[in-house]
Amino acid sequence: MTDINRDRRDAEGFDNDGIGEVRVVKASAAESATSEIEEEPKHVPLVAETAVTENVDAGFSAIEDESFKLSEAPSQKAARGAKATRVEPSLTDEDVTIQTEAAPIQSSLFAEEPVVATEAAQENVVEQDVDVVAVEEEPLGDPQDVLVLHVVAKEGEELNGAELLPCLLTLNFKFGDMNIFHRHEDNAGTGKVLFSMANMVKPGVFDPDSMEQFTTQGVVLFMTLPCYGDALRNFSTMLNSAHQIADDLNGLVLDGGRDEWLESTKQNYIQRIKAQA
Repeated sequence: MTDINRDRRDAEGFDNDGIGEVRVVKASAAESATSEIEEEPKHVPLVAETAVTENVDAGFSAIEDESFKLSEAPSQKAARGAKATRVEPSLTDEDVTIQTEAAPIQSSLFAEEPVVATEAAQENVVEQDVDVVAVEEEPLGDPQDVLVLHVVAKEGEELNGAELLPCLLTLNFKFGDMNIFHRHEDNAGTGKVLFSMANMVKPGVFDPDSMEQFTTQGVVLFMTLPCYGDALRNFSTMLNSAHQIADDLNGLVLDGGRDEWLESTKQNYIQRIKAQA
């Protein structure tokens, strides 16, 4: 009977009590691979920990050593990239602190000097503006002296308006007040009047529209003292203008009394200018 039961259990897999044989099931190929993968990362934390530690140490070394070179940064980045191929460590609080402290060190190198230079430049501009306003507002007072030069035609000749007008324009004269020509501070004909030129023949005026038909025995250049700007320079400009007109129109330069212009006369005029300085 026992053999029959054994044969029955062998055929159906169960004995008389309904208990089957104990079976040993081998792990599948997928489960074996999974277990191998799970065991492998046991060494990964060591690699990540090493990378983070090296990054923090390198950051502190860069701050403590003030002579570090910017050219070393690319090689350090490459080293980090090679180590982080398998594991990418995240930034720690220490990394953020290092970057925050390093930024003010670099920016402070350029922050203050440009501001100081800008303030100094602004103060300089303000001082110059004040000086200009003071010069413009200072009154000259009543004229104390008048320096006069004449340019006259040679005997039997006249000065021709058609030749005189282009000469005056070249010398930066501008037709204006009192219907005469004036020489201003600026060559464009703006600013204060330095000296003027009138017709020597009464009523002493010019008509720019009829300069082609205009003729005269001479013209008179004059400047008052005190004057705007440098009086000696203004007189030198007026004297040079008189000589230029005389050369262009084949005339003669005379002094205020219509006498020949001499070096001694020039020195006398200079002394009169210095007396009003």
